[in-house]
Amino acid sequence: MATNYKVITIVLAFIWCKSQVATAQRGEQLEARPGLFTSPTQGYPGFFDTNMAEPETMVIEWPPIILPFTPLPTVALDYGVNERLTLGANALMTTLPWLVGVKSAALKARTLLHGTETTQSTATAYLGYFGGGKTFNMYWQLLTSNNAWKVAPNHILSANAAFINFGLVSGDLKSTNYNNIQITTASIGAGHQYIWTEDKSFSTYIMLPAWSSIKIDSATAALDVDTDASSGDAMWGLARLSLDVRSEPWLYSFGLAYSHGNAKELLPKTSGLLPWFSATRKY
Repeated sequence: MATNYKVITIVLAFIWCKSQVATAQRGEQLEARPGLFTSPTQGYPGFFDTNMAEPETMVIEWPPIILPFTPLPTVALDYGVNERLTLGANALMTTLPWLVGVKSAALKARTLLHGTETTQSTATAYLGYFGGGKTFNMYWQLLTSNNAWKVAPNHILSANAAFINFGLVSGDLKSTNYNNIQITTASIGAGHQYIWTEDKSFSTYIMLPAWSSIKIDSATAALDVDTDASSGDAMWGLARLSLDVRSEPWLYSFGLAYSHGNAKELLPKTSGLLPWFSATRKY
């Protein structure tokens, strides 16, 4: 697990250094300042988009996303350090567990690689940890590449790639009572945003795995399952449709999300359509 933290630390340091270099270059060449195309959701960062928080502005997703009768702990914080760097965190996952003695963190760093009035490209690194000492540890790392093109005044197309690594260790690996689970996924996605008016838009998005792996090691058994898109044994899939309404300083999103899960004979097939809502505010 230490190796995973070293890798994610290097990635975060790279994103920070790249942002600082870009800032220094802007001081020498004003024309290097990135441009951003306009859309109703611009300035409100999300997982599937290329949006950056405005410099010296905090963006808070409040209240949490609500599924039917289930509030999810996703109070997201994003702060615009400058035009090319946005730092963020999951407020609840990073703070509340510490009150009961559980170490946790859910952090994020996004850098704008390229920005004009018609194109945007970002790289984002996520790091999460939840642990109860030697008996239970959960961690995850996500690296995403998001790209968007404004192909017409009312149409924005996007293409995305993500690498996800999730691990869970329970029990003591030195004893005869332990479980070690690791899930690794490389996924691709595409989206379309239709700008209805200057403050309203419809967004659609679909994400599918290009390759996934489940590795389970326990005191009694070991299992290693690989899936890929060509085999038809997709581990999961996600589709989303939303109406986004901007009313400064708020952005409201109303939508439907469909998820599908399948991992050969390891897990049962699951699928479902759920409504969701989010309200995000700039400060």
